[in-house]
Amino acid sequence: MNVARETRQRKTRRVRFVIGLSVLGMASFSVTAKQQIVGFIGAKPQAKQEAPAPARPQATFSTAQNTTFKLRRISDGTLCPMKELNCSDKDVWFKRFTLLASDGNTLYLTSIPFPSIERSKEKFESSVKEADEILRLSSELNNKGEPVGERAIGLSQETKDVSPPSVVSHYKLFWMCNAHYWEISGEHLEDVLALEERLKEQGINAVWGWR
Repeated sequence: MNVARETRQRKTRRVRFVIGLSVLGMASFSVTAKQQIVGFIGAKPQAKQEAPAPARPQATFSTAQNTTFKLRRISDGTLCPMKELNCSDKDVWFKRFTLLASDGNTLYLTSIPFPSIERSKEKFESSVKEADEILRLSSELNNKGEPVGERAIGLSQETKDVSPPSVVSHYKLFWMCNAHYWEISGEHLEDVLALEERLKEQGINAVWGWR
């Protein structure tokens, strides 16, 4: 009888041991699964990294190579209309140079020495508003790299008085340096840019010698 009782006790202990291992395994699995679920729920989604937008290409212009210019005419006058006697600009004189490019196209260079920087800037801003489109806008710098004004290229569509009338593109390069204002105008952008480069190389006063 004692042997049978001891045998039953051993079986009971084995069953309890197996059940205990099963319960422990289930508890361990539950904790691990819970940690994984909590970790998944608590994880913050990474922000989508967008590729930087490509830089907008700057407008580039081609310049007519080896273009030369000849001075054909010089004219001058005041900025006031002939009939307006009380004009505030009656003492402001402009000078206009008519130039002929070596490719046969005509350009006009206008010089206006205003009495103040404010008046020169006002003229510059007026030219910006008059243009149908501004192709280039930048600061005007002196020899030390200091800003002394602004420079721009404007495009306008004009009706040419021919038979039949035709619409042509008209380009105007204009800039102010302190109180002085200049314009280069013509129908061909390459010639306008070529004249700009020639004036940068030789200076404005070189125009008088282009005979």
